Amino acid sequence: STHGGAMRLRCGECDATFATLAEAKAHGASTGHENFAAADDDGRVAGTPDDDAGAETTTTTTTTTTTTGDDTDGARAMDTGDDVKMIEPKVREDLLLELTELMGFGRHKAIRALHFSGADSSERAIDWIERHEEDADINEPLLIEDPEHAAKKVKTVSKLTPEEAKKKADELRRNAAARKAERLLEEAEMERLREQERIRSGKELLAAKKLEDDLSLKRNAEARAAEKKEMDKAREAIRVKIEEDRKERRRKLGLPEELTPEEQEEERKREEERARAAAEELAKKAANGLYVKPVSKLENLRKHLVDIKKAFAEDTDAVTTCFNTLLVYLGNVSRAPDEEKFRSIKMSNAAFQKRVAAVGGEIYLIEFGFKETTDADGEKRLVLAREDVDQILLKTAGEELHGAINNPFFGML
Repeated sequence: STHGGAMRLRCGECDATFATLAEAKAHGASTGHENFAAADDDGRVAGTPDDDAGAETTTTTTTTTTTTGDDTDGARAMDTGDDVKMIEPKVREDLLLELTELMGFGRHKAIRALHFSGADSSERAIDWIERHEEDADINEPLLIEDPEHAAKKVKTVSKLTPEEAKKKADELRRNAAARKAERLLEEAEMERLREQERIRSGKELLAAKKLEDDLSLKRNAEARAAEKKEMDKAREAIRVKIEEDRKERRRKLGLPEELTPEEQEEERKREEERARAAAEELAKKAANGLYVKPVSKLENLRKHLVDIKKAFAEDTDAVTTCFNTLLVYLGNVSRAPDEEKFRSIKMSNAAFQKRVAAVGGEIYLIEFGFKETTDADGEKRLVLAREDVDQILLKTAGEELHGAINNPFFGML
């Protein structure tokens, strides 16, 4: 001591002093304190202003717990303005010999383990080596500032014979390997549990998305059903109005409101004759490469395409898929009008629901001439009668669909 008293150890965190290293270690184990410094008999830390003038002292720090990887920087020199002499740290020679010669560890690795762990046994040094085996500088020489007041080196003789030391080293290595294997098993189990949680979360997300899709499909179907009901109601109102006008005209002419059977038969023949003449005229024009677009029907079909595109403006992929599917339907009918399978569409079909009905495309088919019917199995179908197949309408509707698919400005003007 700089005051002539016995050297003691002082806790840098609570200022408690201890006469022996064993007492300081016990204090550290019970409180978690790690920083201790040499002090004189009065409890003052060696090297403070209260020490004798001119005395050059160095604070010596001892740890009672295993150090972390940050400790590998070693003790740092104090900036006193003088040259700092760096030396290899002093460790117990008996433990160093035991680690190097009896257990086979490199000298630099053994010195680092003994110095940074504050080890008083080979077990603690080996435990430090196990935890710092991957350090980049573990086999590099360790240099620290030469302390002015080095603690008295403890000289003891190892009680282990070479055979016992080797056996002990093997046992410690086995224990370390067992602990490492246990950690690997724990990590594997944690990864398995995390994977299970990811799978569970993924399934929940898929189920929620499917539920939302089903609800959206149901809402679309209900909206389309309401629209169809309104269209049927409007058509019925027009039919009633036409019938009332016809009856009014007959009353003005002094005729019965209802047609007589003879008049009904004559009316039916006139309608058939008009239809036949119109068909012959269209066939004749078609044979000559001329055809007349059914303007009113095309306008209604175009209006449905525009409505679909505007209603689902945020989902252009779904709109394009619907238009392409409608084009395929009409193309199949045009190429093989006698094939019933091309003129009948099962409304519950998953592809039809996803590609067409999801955006209201069945309204377009109904406007085109498909009729909603129920087959023998109770399945709802959209059916186009053979006599309602109009090649001119198929051609012009196909051209309109091509424009809707390829023209980015379709329906925007």
